[in-house]
Amino acid sequence: MLTESPCIVLKSVDFKESSKIVTLFCKEYGKTAVLVRGFKKKNSRYAGIMRFGSVLETQFYYKESRSVQTIKDAEIRLSTLKIESDFPKMALSMAFLELVGQLIQEGEPNAELFDFCERFLGWLNDFEGEATPLFPYLQLRIASIMGFSIMDDADGLHELEPNEIVRQIGLQTFYFNIVSGSVSPNPDSELSFRLSLQQALYLKLALSEKKARLLTYPFAKAELKKLIYHLDVYLKHHIEGIRDRKSDAVFEQIL
Repeated sequence: MLTESPCIVLKSVDFKESSKIVTLFCKEYGKTAVLVRGFKKKNSRYAGIMRFGSVLETQFYYKESRSVQTIKDAEIRLSTLKIESDFPKMALSMAFLELVGQLIQEGEPNAELFDFCERFLGWLNDFEGEATPLFPYLQLRIASIMGFSIMDDADGLHELEPNEIVRQIGLQTFYFNIVSGSVSPNPDSELSFRLSLQQALYLKLALSEKKARLLTYPFAKAELKKLIYHLDVYLKHHIEGIRDRKSDAVFEQIL
């Protein structure tokens, strides 16, 4: 059956002399492997567009009983060329898409997650500035889309201005509770992380309507790295199949 779907390129591997098998996140079909014949030939049009992180409109022959489908056509749906030419942006997108790739399954569409990925890649492509501190926010959004939202149990703090939140938080201790998925003044199990002032404020901004302020958030890299680790523990605890990211070897160069 010839079918169409918007897709995001997650990875590719060589196949025989001139072809590649490309793994896609398809809005209509979830994780889908496609055979692209002649990919490595000199005049192949696919080599220029089927690159990591590319957002494409694709046509391929789909058969449910096959593990690898056959591509018929593909064209650019959304340009991500600026990401490819910017190392920090590329490192961030690699970590993000590897995490997404662990969540999706073959034949199981997730339109909400796809739309979020497409919007983020489009925004990242055009953004001029430091986007690395957004990774914990991406982890939070992914958790929410997958049905494991994190709750802020400190009533009213999210409605305050950042300076006032800092003053209030400075008077308290906050914990990230992995089992219950909450930010709270009290730990609720042995699997609870005490948050630094920076980490607590970040989470409260990210869980509020003030998330745009994360772009200018003064986050020490050591504190950012610890928060990413805490959120990885949360995702691994609640979602089966989450593993350490291979791309972190690259991503950690900008942390």
